[in-house]
Amino acid sequence: MISIFALVPERIKYEQFWIDIKSRNKWLINLRYLAVLMLIALILGFYLLDYIFPQFEINTFPIWSIAIGMAIYNVVFHKLWDYLPANYEVGQKFHGLRFSLLQILADFASLMLLIYYTGGIESPVYSFFLFHVIIGSLLMPVAVINLIITITLLITLSGALLEMKHIIPHHAVTGILDLSVYDNLPYLIIFFSFFSITLYLSNYLANSIAKRLYQREKDLTIAYTELDNAEKAKSKYVMTIVHDLKTPVAAATTYLNMILEGLVGDIVPEQKKPLERSKLRLDAAISTINDILYISQLKLSSDPSDLTKINIRDLFDDIYNDMVVMFNAKNIDFEIQAEKYEITLETEPKLMKYALSNLVSNCHKYTENGGKVIIKLSEEKDLVIISVADNGIGIPDAEREKIFKDFYRSSLSKKKGIEGTGLGMSVVVNTIEKYHGTIIVNSPSYLAEDGKPGTEFIIQLPKNYIE
Repeated sequence: MISIFALVPERIKYEQFWIDIKSRNKWLINLRYLAVLMLIALILGFYLLDYIFPQFEINTFPIWSIAIGMAIYNVVFHKLWDYLPANYEVGQKFHGLRFSLLQILADFASLMLLIYYTGGIESPVYSFFLFHVIIGSLLMPVAVINLIITITLLITLSGALLEMKHIIPHHAVTGILDLSVYDNLPYLIIFFSFFSITLYLSNYLANSIAKRLYQREKDLTIAYTELDNAEKAKSKYVMTIVHDLKTPVAAATTYLNMILEGLVGDIVPEQKKPLERSKLRLDAAISTINDILYISQLKLSSDPSDLTKINIRDLFDDIYNDMVVMFNAKNIDFEIQAEKYEITLETEPKLMKYALSNLVSNCHKYTENGGKVIIKLSEEKDLVIISVADNGIGIPDAEREKIFKDFYRSSLSKKKGIEGTGLGMSVVVNTIEKYHGTIIVNSPSYLAEDGKPGTEFIIQLPKNYIE
């Protein structure tokens, strides 16, 4: 008995199984609410039949009691579900499978009572046992459900024999059957023989299918974990290599700055332009290296390690202050519009600022002199909504989804000779998805003018991070 009530075979000892079990327990609770409503509808149907057919008669009081009892214990189960752990630890007394067993036993008991008060062996409700066995087989080990089936058969068969011998009352539903069969021994033998075979066979088949599905799910979970570990190992390798590349590139940039500033001697005019061009290329290389390092860091971090409540308006103010010289140089009108000053977001400030800086930087880069950039901040229930719009060169329809890919640059930016790494939007979308947000791109934007279609990015982020 102890081994049966442990309920934890080796094949299901993995985290995802317990997450699924908790979800299925909630599904079982919701389904039971529906069953209570159906039972009440059945009782009302009995009243209607009694009104239409005077010969129809059934005692609805016990059925009302069963419906009310089911509703009460289902509310209790619903409350208990909130305390149900999402995973399993050895020696744990209250876990998902035991909770499932409690629900299944309660439902079998309710169903046996319902069968008894709707005619016993003559009740059509017997067919619902098959439904309960299949559900139980998807949750429980086959031995446990076989034990429940055996106990159920013993109780129902004993009840049927006691009714046949008139030791306990038979609650017949009059007006349906012309002949009673509850006192017919050959019928009882045939019925319970086929009924037993059906229940045991259904349990075996359903449990066999469930076992294969659980094993496949376990294999997929292990494979996913291995892939995730491999991805992290690759990201660590990339970070190491790229970080090593950054040192000599940064050193070369420093030497070029010294040469251009005349700290190592005068340079002839013919040398200045190639040196400045080289410096631009090295700056672009450092920007690319920083983006690669950032993306690798995102992939290594499965959960945020430094969540902080920040005011998103303050974050954009900081971003603008960092870029104000750039916007002024192109005479771009930059504006932040917010429903209220205090709009908070739970995030990692540095990571979120880096991502949104890329978005604002793109607005500056792809908006021509005298253009507009408007940031709109608002709240909707548990979401923070960020709109970043400009009236720049826009994005061709066919390329809207491609801009989120690593190293992708739009045809318009290439045509106009605008420098870029193609990683900016990848940084943005990786960060937004990390915090379970969504991003939508519209082009033309609402700031579109003649010859300036513009682009609008709409970001929705949960105010509070959810794992």
